[in-house]
Amino acid sequence: MTELSTGALVWAGFDGEHLPGPILDAIRGGSIGGLLLFAFRGNIRSAEQVRAMLREAQDAAARGGLPPVPVAVDQEGGSVVRVGYRAVFPSAMAIAATGNPRNAERAARAVAEGLLVDGITVNHAPVCDVNVEPRNPVIGTRSFGDDAERVAQFAAAWVRGSEGAGVASTPKHFPGHGDTSLDSHFTRPDVTADRATLERRELLPFRSAFAAGATTVMSAHIRYPALDTAAPATISRPILTDLLRRDLRFDGLSMTDSLDMSGIADISIEDVVVTGVEAGVDAMMVTSGPDRQLAAARWIADRVRPERVREALRRATWFRERFGRIAPDTDFDDEPRRDLAREIAEASITHVGPALPRVDGTMRVIYFEPTQASPVEELSTPAATFEAALRRHLGDRVTFTKNGPLPRGSGLLVVCSTNAWFEPDQATRVKLALSTGGLLCAMRSPYDAALAPNAPALLTYGDVPASLEALAAVLAGKRQAEGRLPIELP
Repeated sequence: MTELSTGALVWAGFDGEHLPGPILDAIRGGSIGGLLLFAFRGNIRSAEQVRAMLREAQDAAARGGLPPVPVAVDQEGGSVVRVGYRAVFPSAMAIAATGNPRNAERAARAVAEGLLVDGITVNHAPVCDVNVEPRNPVIGTRSFGDDAERVAQFAAAWVRGSEGAGVASTPKHFPGHGDTSLDSHFTRPDVTADRATLERRELLPFRSAFAAGATTVMSAHIRYPALDTAAPATISRPILTDLLRRDLRFDGLSMTDSLDMSGIADISIEDVVVTGVEAGVDAMMVTSGPDRQLAAARWIADRVRPERVREALRRATWFRERFGRIAPDTDFDDEPRRDLAREIAEASITHVGPALPRVDGTMRVIYFEPTQASPVEELSTPAATFEAALRRHLGDRVTFTKNGPLPRGSGLLVVCSTNAWFEPDQATRVKLALSTGGLLCAMRSPYDAALAPNAPALLTYGDVPASLEALAAVLAGKRQAEGRLPIELP
């Protein structure tokens, strides 16, 4: 095999359901060393399409005398799902609400098995962030909760399940994205906690994930003044070398979050790539821009110290040998994994507040839709999925409306919110709807329950189909809400 060059440190994304010619040429020539797939960029349509696309990528690597390239997605479950045609699992917070870390391990293994059969070998999960800030707009239910020890237990379990099945896990967003009210996709947040707090809270889940066998870690586009007064984690040597390598003794692959994100976009891409590798990064996520993707290997070769390049290439070579694979040409029965997703969802539905009312007659449901729909086709119509589930249980006893005035009649009023905690207009409408009684169903953020503390509430921690089906069964009186709240409500 040809020895890997600096291109092994560059991972690339692309648009469409076929790999562009320049990307294939770069894989063959060794100037791109990993691939990133996204549903919203049209990369993921069906199992057959994904397998064919990735076989083409691996053929290009073989023609260049190179091992297969690792391929990554974000398949966390809940609101972050790239592969919608496989079993889709509830969110991390929903899994934590079951109270059993074993469910995280089982879910991670099932997700990994589905990815592997299509040739995807890296999952950018679990989220190790401790969601201590209720106003956090980007982590929320992606986290296992607001207690560091609980997050550590569930994150370690996820790592064991994923790595045990042969898919690299990626604890993120190092050293922690839970204590911020800003989204690093759009700006650069600061986490101002002192070093002792970071050690006790943010770093505990990462320590546990590493001890469980995580092979990669993803850094955050966030500044931590207690660790580095100048640079965000993405390009910080004190964070990515002194803390990660020396103090935490992690020797796996260190990767960035997407370099398209605004949290790092104020620095030139060339400087981010060079400074990041110098700081300790082994895989630069140059998510878009063919010119930048093809130039990145040259920037590293020209401007990064040779000893740092050798160290990064050592890890990249090891990682590629372990996780560069060609999809098996076999059939795959996804139904057992869908059954598991349903089982976990059923155990996650959580009741808070006053006692639940009995549903003896009709039910009036108003569903406030989110302002942003999921780009994954199977998850893009949660209101219709929920209505269909209710009708299977209750038939014509349900009156279902979306967004408009309250349904007429005298039956129980069920108000379904979707992130009203973050949307003032929706919050106002939810509180008004419940002002004369009713039941709140928080379909995404559990913090919505704090908007109407005097109303009984059911929490799903996300609106994937399995969670919506489980909620419908509880509303119909066919299941109990057995979940345990994994956060403190404000």
